[in-house]
Amino acid sequence: MEVALALDRNSSVALYRQIYNGLREGIVSGRFEAGTRLPASRAFATSLGVSRITVTECYDRLISEGYLETRRSSGTFVCTRLPELDLYASGATIDHHTQGQRDVPMRLSRYGASVNTPLLPPVSPEIIRLDRPGPDVRAFPKKLWTHLCTRRMQGECPDLLQYTLESNGNTELRVAVAQYLQKSRAVVCDPSQIVIVNGSQQAIYLAARVLLDESDFVAIESPGYRFASQVFASQGANLLPIPVDRNGMQIAQLKKHRDKYPKLVYITPSHQYPRGVSLSVPRRMDLLGWAKDVGSLILEDDYDSEYRYNERPIPSVQGMVPNAPVLYVGTFSKLLFPTLRLGYLVVPRAFQDVFARAKLFCDLQSSSIDQSVLADFLNEGHLEPYVRKMRIIYGRKRALLIESLRRHFGRRITIYGDEAGMHLLADFQTSLSEDDAFDRVFRSGSAGRAPLLAWKFSDPACRTCAICLWVRSDQRKRHSSCGRTSRACVSFVDVRLTLRSQHTPVSSHGSALRSSDCPKSPVTMTHRLSSSSLTGSFR
Repeated sequence: MEVALALDRNSSVALYRQIYNGLREGIVSGRFEAGTRLPASRAFATSLGVSRITVTECYDRLISEGYLETRRSSGTFVCTRLPELDLYASGATIDHHTQGQRDVPMRLSRYGASVNTPLLPPVSPEIIRLDRPGPDVRAFPKKLWTHLCTRRMQGECPDLLQYTLESNGNTELRVAVAQYLQKSRAVVCDPSQIVIVNGSQQAIYLAARVLLDESDFVAIESPGYRFASQVFASQGANLLPIPVDRNGMQIAQLKKHRDKYPKLVYITPSHQYPRGVSLSVPRRMDLLGWAKDVGSLILEDDYDSEYRYNERPIPSVQGMVPNAPVLYVGTFSKLLFPTLRLGYLVVPRAFQDVFARAKLFCDLQSSSIDQSVLADFLNEGHLEPYVRKMRIIYGRKRALLIESLRRHFGRRITIYGDEAGMHLLADFQTSLSEDDAFDRVFRSGSAGRAPLLAWKFSDPACRTCAICLWVRSDQRKRHSSCGRTSRACVSFVDVRLTLRSQHTPVSSHGSALRSSDCPKSPVTMTHRLSSSSLTGSFR
C-alpha cells in the first residue's frame, strides 16, 4: 500500500512533524482503517524523499501512542482500537450540540457561595496595571537558578520526583529558612516550627481554616489587604476593621471591642498594606500584651520587609517577647519571582502538628524540586547579594516615581509608604463626588491617552490611590513609563478628578481610611488615567 502525504519543505514545521501529523490525522479520520498495513519504513521514506530514520521515528511515536502496532514478520498496521476510544466510558456518547445548554444546578456550600464571584476578564497590554504589583523579574539571576535546578535534577536523588512524607516542607529548606529569619528578621524559631506553603496566601488560608469557626471575630487593618479579609469572611468569620494611622493599627481602638474579643488579629506591621506605614514599637508591645491577656492570636504578614530604603528594619513582632502568641508569615514569591509558589508559616510549638496535617489535607506537599533549589540558593549565600542589588534598583525606581509625581502634582498629592517595600500610596484632593469624578473621566477623555485599571470606591468621604513602584528596567523605557503615568495623572488633575474630598473632615486619629475603602468592582478607564487603589496585591 502506498501512502500519499503532502509535505511542505519550506514550512517552519519539521518534516518529521508533518509526516506524524498526516499519519495521525489519517488514522483518526478513518482514511487509514483499522488493520490497514502501512508501507515499510524504507519504501515509505523513498516515496516521500526523506531519510528512513525520519519515518522510523514517526512510526515509533505512533506505536507508543497506540495508533500503530507491529506484527512479527508481517509489518506495521493501524491498531484495531484507537486511543481516543479509551478516553470515554463504554457506551458513552457526546452530543456536541446540546453540551453546555443544560445547566447543572449549583448547590454550593457557604464557602462556595462566598467565593462565587466572576473573575476579572483579561486586560489589554496597553493598559498600565497599577493593581498587579510584583518583583522586577528582569533582574533575577535566571542563569544561576537554572544551574542550581539542573544540578539537582542531574544528581542521584529520585525522591525529588516522588511524593514525600514531609508535608510541612523539605527539612533542608526549613533549616535554611529558620537561619535566614533568625538573622534578618529576629524571628525566634527552630525548623520544626516552620511549615513551607505555596506562597503566603496559602499560609493565610491555612490559618483561617485551622483557627476560625463560623461567627468568630477577626480584627483586620482598615484599610487592609482585601484577599486576607475575603479568606477570613469565607470561613464565616466576622471582621472587625481597626483604623490605621501613621503609626500603624490603632491598638487603643482594638481594645474597645470588649464584647467582641477577636480570636485572630491580622496585621502587616513592617509595611502596612496599602498605606505603607510601620507599626510602632510601643504599639507592637501593647498588642502583644493585650493578645496574651485576652487569649488572641496574631497573624503577622511580613510580605516585603526585605526592602527598606532610608531606615533600619524593625524586628518582627514574633521575636519581640518570649513565647509570643504570633503566627509569622512570609513569602519568596514576592521576593524572588511570583511563579515560585513558596512561602513559610512559623507557628508556636503547640501548633506544629495541626498545621502540618492541615497542609497535608490541602495539597499534600509543595514542589520538592523548587524547595531543594531554593534551599541551595539560601545555603550558598545567593539571597543576600540579590536583595542588596534589588534594594538599589527599587530605590532608584522609587525615587524616579516620587520625583515625577511631585513635579506634576506639587501640593495636591501626599505620598505614604515610600520608605520601604515595593509599593507606595498617594492621596489626592478634590471637591467632586466620586460619581461626578468618574463620569467626567469617561466623558472628557481624549483618544490616545494610556488608560489605567482603576478601582471605584463606595465611600464618598475618602479616596486613596496606591501606585506600584514596578516600571521597566531599561532606563529609557523606565522614563517613558513614568511619563505615561504622569501625563495620565495630569489629565486626571486637569479635570479636578482627585481622591480626597477637601470638605471631608479627617478623624481624630489622622486618617479617614476605613474598611469600606476596599474596592468592590474594578473599572477600566478607557481614555484618561484615573488613580488606582492597590488593596489587592498577590502574595
